[in-house]
Amino acid sequence: MLGPLFQRANSIWSRVLEPGWNTIRILGVCSGLGPVLTSPWGICIDADGDVLVADWGKQHCVVLYPAVGVGRSIVTQGLSSPRGLALLPEGHLVVSDSMNHCIKIYRYK
Repeated sequence: MLGPLFQRANSIWSRVLEPGWNTIRILGVCSGLGPVLTSPWGICIDADGDVLVADWGKQHCVVLYPAVGVGRSIVTQGLSSPRGLALLPEGHLVVSDSMNHCIKIYRYK
């Protein structure tokens, strides 16, 4: 089971920590493991342990880093400064899009 998630301000990575606060994954720094993050902001974890990150840097996207495997961008168009993320029980992803002054809802699973 995943523990708390930590994001350092003004950095380009996110860490997944175990309950003892030991790092178990660092996301967004190696293109071989998925998209490199430029400005990660909002983060959430789904029931499968997949990590979703809102990256409001150069690409304005939402990136999915699966618990196993290589990460990929899942929302790449229509966002201008995505900041917050939430998952709804019925399989929807909610994204706060701060520069478009709105909340967008996407089918996630």
